[in-house]
Amino acid sequence: MNPEHWLQLGLVAGYGVVIRLLWRNPILFPFKLITIYIHELGHAIAGWASGATVHGISVNANEGGTTRLTGGKMWMILPAGYLGSAFFGSLLVLLGQGKTTSYIAAALLIAGLTFSLKWADNALSVSLTVCFIAGVGLLWYVEKGRWLPYLINFIGTMSALYAIYDVYDDTIRRHVPQSDAALMAERTKLPALAWGIVWCIFSVGMLAG
Repeated sequence: MNPEHWLQLGLVAGYGVVIRLLWRNPILFPFKLITIYIHELGHAIAGWASGATVHGISVNANEGGTTRLTGGKMWMILPAGYLGSAFFGSLLVLLGQGKTTSYIAAALLIAGLTFSLKWADNALSVSLTVCFIAGVGLLWYVEKGRWLPYLINFIGTMSALYAIYDVYDDTIRRHVPQSDAALMAERTKLPALAWGIVWCIFSVGMLAG
C-alpha cells in the first residue's frame, strides 16, 4: 500500500470516529436522513428491477423511512435496503479517493437522487433530496472541486456504517418485529438473527474491501 492508500484509510477511520462521537448531535441530522433515504431507495430500486410498482418513498423527522410498493420479488426487495446502503456507501468511498473519480461519484449521486424524486412522496423527502443535489452541485464548482472528495467520502462512509449499525441494531442487538430481517424470516423460515449475521458480514466486507 502506498501513502495515498493509508491516507484514504485514515480518512475513512477518522470519519467513522467523528460519526460515532456526533451521532446524537443535530449537525449529523441531515446526513442521517440522507442515509435513511438511500436505504429506502435501495428497496425501491430492487422493487422496480423485480417488476414492482413503486408508489413512494418517505423519510420522516424521527429518523424513520418507508417505501410503498406493490408486487415484485420480496426476497430481492427486503435485503436491498441494508445491502444497497452498504454497496452504494462503499462505492462512494472507493470513488472518493481522487478528484476525477469524485466527479464521477458526484454525477452518479446527483443522477440517482434526481431519478428518485419521482418517488419522493412527502415534503421532507423532496426538500432533503433537492438540498443534497444542490450541495453536491455547489461543491463541484467551489475551488474547482477541491472539497468534493471529502463530501463524497463522508456520505459514503456514513451510508456504509449506517448499514452495518442498522443490521446489528435490528437483528443482533435486539429483535424488531417489523424489520426487514423479521419480514424475511417470515418468508424463508430462517431466523431474523441468521439473516442479520449474513447481512452484517456482507456490509462489513463491502466497506473493508
